[in-house]
Formats: sequence, C-alpha cells, structure tokens
Amino acid sequence: MRRPFLAFALALLAVELSSTPGALGPGDPWTPSLTLIDEGGQLPANLKPGIRITNLETGRTVDYPATPTDNPAAYTVRVVFPTPGQWDYAAYDGVTDRLYEFPATTILAPKGNVAATPKAAATAEEGSFPLWPLLGGLGGAGLLALGALAAIRSRKFAH
Repeated sequence: MRRPFLAFALALLAVELSSTPGALGPGDPWTPSLTLIDEGGQLPANLKPGIRITNLETGRTVDYPATPTDNPAAYTVRVVFPTPGQWDYAAYDGVTDRLYEFPATTILAPKGNVAATPKAAATAEEGSFPLWPLLGGLGGAGLLALGALAAIRSRKFAH
C-alpha cells in the first residue's frame, strides 16, 4: 500500500526556473535557480535536479546537474550552450525522471563570426570586370547628353 502513495506523492512534484536563456551566445553561462515544489508539502530525499539541453539540429544532449543551496527546495545550476543554433531545454527533478519542458531558444552566433554570415545571392566573381555598372553609367550619361542637346536646339528655334 505504501508504493501507490509514493507514486501519487511524486506526481505532485514540480520544478520552476528563475529565468530563461535569452540573448546568449555560445559559451555564455546561464545561471538560473531551480525551485522544487511539492504540492504535498514534503520533498523526497536524495533529489538530484538539473537541466538538460538538446540541440534541435544535431540531437546532441548535455545534462547539467544542479547544486543544492541552504534552502532544501532551491538549487543553482550553470548551463553553457556550446554552439549556436536552436536548443531545447528542460528541467528535471532527479526523482521521477520527468522532464519539465520549456520553449526552445536560439543561441546566436558571435557578431564577428565571418563564417556565419551568408553570402550575397549575386556576387561578382574574383577578377571579373563590373560590366553592368559601367553600362548603366554610360546609359545615364547618354540620356543627359540627349537632354542637353534637346534643350540647346529648342532655344535656337525659339527666337
């Protein structure tokens, strides 16, 4: 009879995070607090909570165990997203094997990263001559010359 009660008590356990991983780059630390909430009022012994991150492009998963604080329901954890991209993150209580999932986050590439910058759609090949700007410039100059010629000729016949 004791086992069903324990299973029911563990079902009332929940995990809260103090923050979300916003505006982080790869290698930047995210240090939220985890608070375990037990609706029954009694936290189980030997809790081992933490945060699990999963890269949505590669499937790579990393677990970060939390460290207890003076408050038996509060823990701290230091999470580092190793690469840019879309990452799922979830907290776990370490007792029920349940993942408390949160919306995915985007880890941005560093601004100085040249490899992450997409190439322009239409680029001139190395060493090629820029023909279209030259033709556009010559066409514009030709139109100006025709306009000037028309203005000069219209003044001659106006007298």
